[in-house]
Amino acid sequence: MNCPNCGTYNPEGRTTCWRCDKELPKPKPQKRRNPQKSAQTWLYVIVAVFLVYTLLQMCGVPLPFGTQAPIPAEPSGGLLPSMPPPAALGALLAGFL
Repeated sequence: MNCPNCGTYNPEGRTTCWRCDKELPKPKPQKRRNPQKSAQTWLYVIVAVFLVYTLLQMCGVPLPFGTQAPIPAEPSGGLLPSMPPPAALGALLAGFL
């Protein structure tokens, strides 16, 4: 630490200056962060963002990175959309007999 009076360097732990014999200011204690509390805060933020995103998606709001239900090209009349209508099937069977 440098002396605020004369500017001389003094090693840490000294209470008076080497050159001018004035009292040096006491170092301020550094505030330490709690890594567990910081991780817990990030966890809460991530969970909150996930919940909001999920709720918006369930309400039908179009969101980026969301899975959208595929839109069918044509409305189908049954479970098998490639199945021909019954009249066409009957005509096909009549041709074989």
